[in-house]
Amino acid sequence: MSYANYLSVTTLIFAFAVTPWAGAIAQDKTPNQQSEEVAALPEIPSGLNSGFSIVRTPAKRVTATITFDVETPSLVADTWIFAMPQPPDLPCQKLVRGSTTPDSENIADKSVFQRTIRRCRIEVKDDTQLSAAGFRCDDELQLFARSLTYNRRNTSAENAVEPLSIQDRQNFLRTTPEYDYRSDEFQEWKAKNRFQRKRTEGEVRFAQRVFQKLAHTFRYSYVATEDRTASLLCQSNATDCGGLSTLFATVMRSEGVPARILSGRWAISATPGETINDQPYYQYHVIAEFFAQDVGWIPVDTSSAIIHDRTKTKLQYFGESSAEFITYHVDPGVEFDSDLFGDYRAAYFQIPLMWVSGTGTLEGFRHQESWTVKP
Repeated sequence: MSYANYLSVTTLIFAFAVTPWAGAIAQDKTPNQQSEEVAALPEIPSGLNSGFSIVRTPAKRVTATITFDVETPSLVADTWIFAMPQPPDLPCQKLVRGSTTPDSENIADKSVFQRTIRRCRIEVKDDTQLSAAGFRCDDELQLFARSLTYNRRNTSAENAVEPLSIQDRQNFLRTTPEYDYRSDEFQEWKAKNRFQRKRTEGEVRFAQRVFQKLAHTFRYSYVATEDRTASLLCQSNATDCGGLSTLFATVMRSEGVPARILSGRWAISATPGETINDQPYYQYHVIAEFFAQDVGWIPVDTSSAIIHDRTKTKLQYFGESSAEFITYHVDPGVEFDSDLFGDYRAAYFQIPLMWVSGTGTLEGFRHQESWTVKP
């Protein structure tokens, strides 16, 4: 988690934002650029994933609640802004209903995904809001368990999985500031690790091989300020769930396999006082998915494999999702209008963002967060 002064109009007027992992300016490409980029990638023949299928079953319905309360004893506020993504409908989850307190408006972010952002504007009207404000999200979700199975008698025709649309395929194969697979550093690392798809490998077998290599050669390490860009991550041998998921997805994209990361939290209530490297921890987590022809979106959790899987194959967290995870947005780079101070881009958006304008200083700023998940 990081704190940053975003704008100082005078010495007494501030915009303040609270966010984890702030990113760079978005660099979405034009449709023509995306098409050219994807056309240059390797093509994977159909029929190479025969026998594989994803079993998806309803697991549980939960209500997830985030609260975020702030105090600014040295600042007299006139306007507060809070923002948080709305959980999207995905193979792993469906939003039943969602609400915020105070009420918020839904806006679309400025990426190709047009993700739904809940933005709340609080105009100070009484003394209780001059130096304190709070924001709460309540989301009821149906969670689904998914498991990758193999039966050599199954055929592609029996699976009958719809292929990705042309637009989705382009979106999940393109380079981004995080998925910079055309960089020299990444290409050198990729060649060194032999992360080129073999002629006989379908998406599933290729992804298994990459997943195992990452799980065997990387260590888990959380550094809040780490730059999770693939070309930088590949020069290390240690990173966290976001970094590992980014690396996996970048390798997949570079070989023509659509891939993405899911940013969110474990569907488990936070333990008060829990920290990672002295940073407050509220069940933040990131996983990855790749799309296999005739199979669909397949979940992978490389960091859990490194931390928890003691088997030789390191495949316990490949193709398995036990409905213990809630996604708040797909892929890094959520860019939207902050309302008060122009556009803002968050690489990973797992806690509410906050802006405040007013007079005074930020000395003594305090905040309190909570995360609860109930049936």
